[in-house]
Amino acid sequence: MNRLIRGFLLLPALIIALVVIPTVVFSASSDGADLFLSGGVSDHRSTLFQSIDPTPAGTVPNGTVPGPTPTRSPVIVHPPTPPHHHRPPVRQPHAVPTPIVPTATATPTGPQDEAVIGKERIEKVIGDRLSSVIYAFTESGWLYRADDNGRVWSLMSTQPGVDDFVMSAANPDVLYSGAGIPCSDGITGSVPMLKSIDGGVTWTELPNSANMRPLLAHPGDTDSLFAADCEMLYLTTDGGLTWEAKPDSSPDGLWTNYRVVDMAASSLLGDPQPTTPNWNQLFAAGLDASGTGVVAFSNDLGDTWVRLTPNIDPAPWGMSALAADPFIEGLVTFAEPKSVWFTENFGVNWQVTTKGLSNVVARSGSGAAFGLNDIVHHPSDQLYLATARGLYTKAATADTWTKIEDTSFDLIELTGILFTESSPNKLWLNSVDGVFTYEIE
Repeated sequence: MNRLIRGFLLLPALIIALVVIPTVVFSASSDGADLFLSGGVSDHRSTLFQSIDPTPAGTVPNGTVPGPTPTRSPVIVHPPTPPHHHRPPVRQPHAVPTPIVPTATATPTGPQDEAVIGKERIEKVIGDRLSSVIYAFTESGWLYRADDNGRVWSLMSTQPGVDDFVMSAANPDVLYSGAGIPCSDGITGSVPMLKSIDGGVTWTELPNSANMRPLLAHPGDTDSLFAADCEMLYLTTDGGLTWEAKPDSSPDGLWTNYRVVDMAASSLLGDPQPTTPNWNQLFAAGLDASGTGVVAFSNDLGDTWVRLTPNIDPAPWGMSALAADPFIEGLVTFAEPKSVWFTENFGVNWQVTTKGLSNVVARSGSGAAFGLNDIVHHPSDQLYLATARGLYTKAATADTWTKIEDTSFDLIELTGILFTESSPNKLWLNSVDGVFTYEIE
């Protein structure tokens, strides 16, 4: 069967395999010190503990499945069809600036690798891998947009109503924004989610969206979005007019104990590759009250989930970023304060790497800034990692990270990475000191 059929049949087989294959093999590498896992971890692969096996049926001996053959075809930049909007009712206008006529401005070469529009520094960029559209907030607070991977910018608003949002690749005019409230005891309040259908010029409040944060916009359907608050995962399929709670109806009931903090999709799997991205394979990362992390998989729009990380409580890992390759089945990576985890077979085997990251992973008593803040799978089969001090990279299956040096952001905390399929060799790096760019040779 081809990958697309396998994707639809995957979840029942995954659940069956939970009983059939009990062993998960981990490998880890370190800079000469024991890792945080029980008993320490050497630089060589070793079996650390037993856990759930969420693999499809048809496994080979030793509890592993053959790695899928990577295939990539040119990606059509969306929207492929005329956009369709659902305009939500307006309860209260929210910081609606006077509409302005966008004006184009070319971006000259900035100082070294700092990203600028004209002579003004860019403070943050927002986009989607499957779209050539990039939004940028400048140091003056103005909102710009480029439809050509950041070559020519148009001014959208001098008084944007928000400073962060999620963009729909299906229609880059549609943006969702919501900060929610901190998910800790004793903090109360009500912060609505907002939506723009004109590229951030105006914003309206979505009904019944108090304290929701947008997590994942459907890359092929403008009206579909996953969001979460401190208690529950939600799905809208009508542009935010109504919301369906997704509590996880599997026996694990994962979202009872974990709150979802990040999501990803393998949206272009299949042979032939689908012309429109889909949500046939979804991944979600969660955290419980103690900081223990979990990664789970769904192929039924979030009704049921299968745990991909070992079923350990408390677990010796947290969660800071999740990534799934949109073209390759079962290839998932997540970063957490102490290491990076990588699987290419839905969690049957996890490779845990810290080698090369000793200066940026969490170490008790070190006193130095640390953090692994974002991670992406690049079409070159490299992983790129945004850290507390610069950018790191490695081949997906390698065991050592290499720092990218001789840049303006060597010692700067990077908070996010953006690139587009139509211009993959240019990385846009959000940081605490503005935006930098890095050209992949």
